Amino acid sequence: MTNPTTTLPASATTHLLHATLQDRITGSLIGSALGDAIGLYTEFMTAATAATAYPTGKFTLGGSGNHAAHTPPTPFKLDAHRAPKLPGDWTDDTDHALLVLLAFLHTARTGGTRAPGGGAPGGADGRELHPPPPMPTQQALAARLRVWVSQGFRPLDTMPLGLGRLVGTVVASAGFDADPERVAREYWEKTGRRVAPNGSLMRTHPLGLVCLFREEEEAFEVAAALSRVTHFDPRCVLACVAGTGLVRALARGEVVVEGDVDAVVKRGLEWFQGTGDGGELDIEELWKHVGPESGLEKLNLDEQAAIGYVYKTLGSGVVLLRMAIRRLAASKNGLLDRTFLFEQLITDLIMRGGDADTNACFAGALLGAYLGYYALPDHWKHGLKYQEWLLEKSVALCQVLGVGDGDYDGAEHKDTDPLAGKPAISQDEMEGRWMVLQQATFRKMEDAAKGSSSKASGSSWSFLFKKEKGSGGTAR
Repeated sequence: MTNPTTTLPASATTHLLHATLQDRITGSLIGSALGDAIGLYTEFMTAATAATAYPTGKFTLGGSGNHAAHTPPTPFKLDAHRAPKLPGDWTDDTDHALLVLLAFLHTARTGGTRAPGGGAPGGADGRELHPPPPMPTQQALAARLRVWVSQGFRPLDTMPLGLGRLVGTVVASAGFDADPERVAREYWEKTGRRVAPNGSLMRTHPLGLVCLFREEEEAFEVAAALSRVTHFDPRCVLACVAGTGLVRALARGEVVVEGDVDAVVKRGLEWFQGTGDGGELDIEELWKHVGPESGLEKLNLDEQAAIGYVYKTLGSGVVLLRMAIRRLAASKNGLLDRTFLFEQLITDLIMRGGDADTNACFAGALLGAYLGYYALPDHWKHGLKYQEWLLEKSVALCQVLGVGDGDYDGAEHKDTDPLAGKPAISQDEMEGRWMVLQQATFRKMEDAAKGSSSKASGSSWSFLFKKEKGSGGTAR
């Protein structure tokens, strides 16, 4: 049979390729933020509690502007953890992923023919040859994490809600700016080499997109390096290697059947072991979470002593990806079914409770890269609070990678700067912002209590602005 693409003009083939890649890149970025925002509904709950809190198992984020929904957003089951947020907000998971993306975009520049690895082939003859944009360094990410911890997410000036024990301790340690990997390693050793939370995996997916046209081993290498900025445990590093490899392969269209998923994980594992850093890994433990026999029930996601375990999050994403591949393979109307898959699978995942926002953030990145932006549910994506801003960053990334129209110069985009082109916020000013948020949260809780027949006492809740994911060595 003749390959239909051979009958198309080269320009048409290129246009179709670029459109597909744009859809997958945007799908991954928006999909991860959606998973994060939807996962917040059930974060830290058990599956039983989630079922009681949301008996319909249905969620909507509503919409805004031209995409206004007919129904308002699903309200949170109000407690001190969710009260500081609004439906459609993402959490620290997406903030940290965006720190990685912005670090890349800040130093990126187009405008000439791209050197190998810089993006999709193209460029006019005689134009200046630009090298591929540099990868974010450990020090660059460390500096941005320092800003986030002390001042919040500066591009949108949102508060640093959700700071976990591991990240908070490591980032605050002396020497973190200059040598974050050393500080992370010392913390890991000091805590008995047993801490393997999901805080670096939740931020890794942009690297799979950034490395779209780079060699797979380079993607593995940068993922490992940026994991070790805070998370040194080999399980955390391997999870970031595998997660980055999967996002990259999905966006490139290299994952078609389940065997392709296994192949990416195996290559990541082999690469990691080849570096000499994976000697302590329990390989059976890895495949128990990500192998073809795994499933959401087996992951036991609301296991309270280990909800933040990195393999639970990695497994959540891989299991949902396998489910999507299987359903589309068995579908008689794959085009229609694609538009329902993301919502169905993410909802199933977050109703299992546990570290639901992080699990769904990573799973959303994989599913979004696999299904594309246009398969994401409208009543979710158009209710995402900062979707327009995030779409702008997706457009910028597509331009840098050479699959979007127009040129890009990170120096002209002040919001990619570590401080987003704004003055630093003083400690006193941050204290004032915390006080305002606390008062607003208190009023929200008080108003909710007035409508309840069982008004909570003042000591029944506290402002969990700094949360810890799990216990027993799994807090991120």
